Amino acid sequence: MAAFADLLWVELLKARRSAVPFYTALGALFMPLGVAFLIFLAKNPELSHRLGLVGAKANLTAYFATTWSSYLALCGQIIAAGGFFIFVLAASWIFGREFVDGTLKDLLAVPVPRTGLVLAKFAVLAIWSGAITLLILGLSLLLGGLIALPGASTGVLVQGCAADLAAAAMVILVVLPFGLFASLGRGYLLPMGLAVLLLVMANLVQVAGWGDYFPWAIPALFAQGTQSLPALSFASVLFTGLAGILGTCLWWKYADQNR
Repeated sequence: MAAFADLLWVELLKARRSAVPFYTALGALFMPLGVAFLIFLAKNPELSHRLGLVGAKANLTAYFATTWSSYLALCGQIIAAGGFFIFVLAASWIFGREFVDGTLKDLLAVPVPRTGLVLAKFAVLAIWSGAITLLILGLSLLLGGLIALPGASTGVLVQGCAADLAAAAMVILVVLPFGLFASLGRGYLLPMGLAVLLLVMANLVQVAGWGDYFPWAIPALFAQGTQSLPALSFASVLFTGLAGILGTCLWWKYADQNR
């Protein structure tokens, strides 16, 4: 346990000394700010008409996000879509930087279990993603209060925030395999490319009616709250996360690290 704590501290120190967490947090801020801006325009139609170009988008937003319950559901969808890419970026950096910076062999020469190295990286990914989620949700709540959305109550806020956090947890689980993708690709390109591909596939399988069983489509479906997902959907998300951890541990332990 002490060895793992040391490994975790080292990985956290790497993240703290990098600018990547700051940039991911900055990017995350734009998502609730953009949505809140459109909703603000929707609540002030005279302003949206003067702006012209964004008026139609603001009116569309007013159709489904003018109350706290619908607004929090929209926040969950933001986390499921935009948060997914931010979490993938974090996973790509955490695992891929060792190959890009040429520090992998030095890291593997340290007399600690390779599994511990991988688990420490996954722990940092979970902490990082959780912090981004809380940042998005906290700013969304603040902006919703400033906009003075109707329908606020303790029950609505608690239920909405709990659903958003659950959606974020599922996103984190389906992002865990990207640690393996970054390791296989020995850098950032493969995981980021696969993120785009899987998001496109998620949209396609939803149209085909199979989204309930495609792990990367399930968080967005859950965040929408428009349908009841079967237990197999949640099981597939959990299996995907566990498979990602196991696959990454096995690769780091047995793959030939020739460079």
